[in-house]
Amino acid sequence: MAVQADIVLANGEGTPVNKTFVPMGAGRVAPGKHVADWQEQSAVNAEGFYRLSESRADPNSNKISKLRTLIELPTLQTVGTNDAGFTPVAGRLYSTVGVVEIWSHVQASQAELKDIVAFVKNYTASALFSALVLQRSRSW
Repeated sequence: MAVQADIVLANGEGTPVNKTFVPMGAGRVAPGKHVADWQEQSAVNAEGFYRLSESRADPNSNKISKLRTLIELPTLQTVGTNDAGFTPVAGRLYSTVGVVEIWSHVQASQAELKDIVAFVKNYTASALFSALVLQRSRSW
């Protein structure tokens, strides 16, 4: 069994900065569903911690396993000002979330699994994907 470890990912700044996601635990959340969580804890409070989550669902009746990775980046806002010596705690305004989900048949070969990993990785690194997200543009 693998040991949950830190995950270091570079952000999207002009000069990328590595962010370390530390393990928060792993386990079975329901019969046949397993989840592991990590947090990047440099925000001013826990509501602003970046989150990475990995889940795996055992094969269903169609022999399909679902593998899912989610990255959540909360944005905080400060409501109010320093009145009478008290500064309100920054609260969550919204989150930006990215999800990668792979559906894999139990009979999928290692070559097919390698291909889907490569295609997903290469597509998310493409200019088309960047334009879709950054400029909210269409491919058609």
